[in-house]
Amino acid sequence: MITEENVNQAIFDYANQKYGKRLKKLFQIYLDEFPEKDLELPEEAWSNNFLAWLFFEKVLPETGMTIAEEFAKNTTNLSPEMKENVLQMKKVIRSRFLVISKKDLILKIKDMKTNEIYLVKLHAAGPVQPNNVITGRIHPFGDHYRFSSVFLISTSPLILDPDILMSAYENDGLKKIESIPLRKGSSLQSIMNKYPSHWIDWMCKYYGLKERLKTEKVRAIETKIVNDLPQIVSNLPEKSKQALAYCIKEGGFVKYGQLKDFDDDMDFFWNEGKTLSTIGMLRQKGLLVVGKMVYGDRKFKVAFIPIEIRYGLRSILA
Repeated sequence: MITEENVNQAIFDYANQKYGKRLKKLFQIYLDEFPEKDLELPEEAWSNNFLAWLFFEKVLPETGMTIAEEFAKNTTNLSPEMKENVLQMKKVIRSRFLVISKKDLILKIKDMKTNEIYLVKLHAAGPVQPNNVITGRIHPFGDHYRFSSVFLISTSPLILDPDILMSAYENDGLKKIESIPLRKGSSLQSIMNKYPSHWIDWMCKYYGLKERLKTEKVRAIETKIVNDLPQIVSNLPEKSKQALAYCIKEGGFVKYGQLKDFDDDMDFFWNEGKTLSTIGMLRQKGLLVVGKMVYGDRKFKVAFIPIEIRYGLRSILA
């Protein structure tokens, strides 16, 4: 099965199988078109970057497509979603990017030429940290971006960059929320009472509730979720339903790391109109909570379904 983790290798394998004997000739023909041909890199890194450009960006006159596009057209075991993601890969952005924040494998970066903000998913854990500047190339891939090449990582002199300061503030606020203590029987009301007011206000807006006081809003949100649970769940994407079903199967809560296969791009200040991640969508709807729970003699970060809706979800997701 071709996934995000192995699609690049699949494209390289396809290129080697079809063009392997001609790669040297293609190198000679298109070397002068390679935008980074004068970049000083170790030989292997330079070669890999040239091949990435050749496979993902260069439209070959003989086919009218990039090799990646050709791969998407001719590979029968690609899902429609993966095919669409591969077709996006030639839309490359070259720049110097300021790292604003990092959460797990997700970087929030700012293009230092245009000030545009991008969410980039790393291929693997690395030493990149906020305030680093990455010189390289990114391309869209579904609801996020990925690096097609990294040429240089340095530390930014912009220590007081306002986006970094705001991100640090947001990260601190989110960290406090994700440290809310939980017990096996914690209720939705007891959890939401600890949420910041703007989270409660935005949940009320989503559910069309008009209460004025925070305590009234919390009760109204709980009532809405419990009473309308089947309809709320039916409108969820399949991936979010799978995450809920997994938690229910495990008793209603799991160590957060067990959901590593589900995206959780959650902001302290919710961005209206933004495509929500799998877990982020559940959290904003009040169906899933991230907090801290004691396992044995240690506290762990957990994903937690409030006690009021576990039975209902078990029936709906059965």
